[in-house]
Amino acid sequence: MLPGNPRTPSQILGELLTGHPEAASLLAEASHRRALARSSAANAGQAFAAQAARLGYTELRHRLDPRLRRTVGFGAGLVVLLLLSAGMTLLDGIELGGMWSLPADLAATAMWLTGAWLAAVASRERRWPLVIAGVAAAALLSLLLMSLHGLGSGPGRPASRESLLLGVLAGVALFVLVIGAAVLMAHVESGSLFRARRRWHRARAAHEVAVRLEQDDEQAMAVAAQAWLSLVRAQVSTSVDDEHLARQTVALATALLESGRPQLPGPEP
Repeated sequence: MLPGNPRTPSQILGELLTGHPEAASLLAEASHRRALARSSAANAGQAFAAQAARLGYTELRHRLDPRLRRTVGFGAGLVVLLLLSAGMTLLDGIELGGMWSLPADLAATAMWLTGAWLAAVASRERRWPLVIAGVAAAALLSLLLMSLHGLGSGPGRPASRESLLLGVLAGVALFVLVIGAAVLMAHVESGSLFRARRRWHRARAAHEVAVRLEQDDEQAMAVAAQAWLSLVRAQVSTSVDDEHLARQTVALATALLESGRPQLPGPEP
């Protein structure tokens, strides 16, 4: 190089990219990692989706359950209600004369569940006369089933003492299960609240995954950028004596990395 034509940072980096076997791949990798870090940072910064889902869940909970009385989760409440329904069907079968009367048993269980639901709605609305009427109706129906069980042997064939005792115990247990189902329905959360909470949890989980991905991409970007700049500094330290030119070369290498397009500018006029 002639003294009147000094080297430029572009020339130094061009020599590095064409002469070093790893320079171009290091610059491309660093630029790629930087683009990934920018993309993941943008995704992680969009926390409004999780915040909007949480706000929607909170508003719905305040509207449907302002005093937080419905403390039983929808999933757990549904499982327990299914178990209670199975118990009612079994007890109805005992009271109505055996499992051969399955359609009648299922119809009786549906009736019990309907009554329990009506009592639960009345309880949430603080309509206590209706609640008392529902409990009294359940008691009367239990007594009626006990009577039917006692007559199950047919006229002229009185039921045995064991059969009568079984009918009484089944009727009492049936009444307890119905009351338990009504209490459960009064305290279980609504399905819409359950779905809103699930949406919030999914949005929060997605945001947490985006934040972790952002951190991983930032670390990978830092490692790739350090590898590229370390190579540039090593080249400058061995081929450039001018400190000002060395700083300009490192600055150009950093600009190439930040531009996202690892190409050198055209030759200077």
